[in-house]
Amino acid sequence: MSIDPDSFSALNRLRLPDFWQHEALQAMRDGQDVIVDAPTGAGKTYIFELFAREYSGCGQLVYTVPTRALANDKYMEWQRAGWNIGIATGDVAANTSAPVLVATLETQRERLLRGDGPALLVVDEYQMLADPERGRNYESAIALAPLSTRLLLLSGSVANPHDVQ
Repeated sequence: MSIDPDSFSALNRLRLPDFWQHEALQAMRDGQDVIVDAPTGAGKTYIFELFAREYSGCGQLVYTVPTRALANDKYMEWQRAGWNIGIATGDVAANTSAPVLVATLETQRERLLRGDGPALLVVDEYQMLADPERGRNYESAIALAPLSTRLLLLSGSVANPHDVQ
C-alpha cells in the first residue's frame, strides 16, 4: 500500500471540534449568546473559525481583541488562510466592510452607538471588563450591542463566568 504524502498532509490537518466546542457552536447556530472560558491554547478561537466558515453571508462577523498586535496577528493568519477579512485598530483600517473584521473593541464603539451592530460580536479576552482603564469600553460595547447582534465572549482567565450574564 502506498500513501500519497499530500493526502496524508491533508488528513493531518483535519481537526474535529471537541464536545465543548461543538456545544458552543451549536448554541451559536441556535442564535444564542455564548460565553466560553477555557485555558489558553484550548481552542476558543476555533469555535469562531468554524462559525465563520459556516455562516458567510449572514452579516458581518467582528472579532475583537485587546491589542493592535493581536489584531494584526489574526488578520495576517486569516488572510493567509484565504479569508476575505478586514482590520480596524485605530491606526489601521482596511477592508472594513469585509464579511469578517478583526478589530480592537474601541474601534467599534461609534458603530455600536449608531445601533449598527454586526451579526456577531466576538469579545476575545472579555476579562478586560475588570480592567480599571479599559473595562468601561468593554462594558459599554456589550451593553450597546443591538439585540440582533449575537455575542461570543472568550476568556482563559475568568473564575466566575456564570456571574457574567
